[in-house]
Amino acid sequence: IWFILMKIFTIACFCVFSAIVCKAIEKDSREVKYAAVLAAISIVLFHSVAFVKDIISVFEDLFTLSGIDDMYLTILFKALGICYVVQLASDYCKDCGENALASQVTLAGKLAMLSVSLPLFKAFMEIVKALLT
Repeated sequence: IWFILMKIFTIACFCVFSAIVCKAIEKDSREVKYAAVLAAISIVLFHSVAFVKDIISVFEDLFTLSGIDDMYLTILFKALGICYVVQLASDYCKDCGENALASQVTLAGKLAMLSVSLPLFKAFMEIVKALLT
């Protein structure tokens, strides 16, 4: 637990420091500021991957104990990945003042979620079909 607390404290401090630096840079060059924000986001995402490994391990154990097909776990993680990436991209576009781009990335994310979840719809229909016959 201490490792997690120290890791999140480090990430939080890095983000605050990055925000201060970006605010100082903004006066001289907005383009450099946006590049610095993107670099900071990339660094935070890279360091956040350590949390994902533990989460995946716990979910795999839970799904194994419950006897649920691994396909559903895969769909769950794909959906979560899509949600996080789309939210991050949308927020970044909004910060840059590009609301139209933010809307488009959100739409693309919704379509991707629908695409990823199609096997769930298929399984649901098979269950309904089995119950009706």
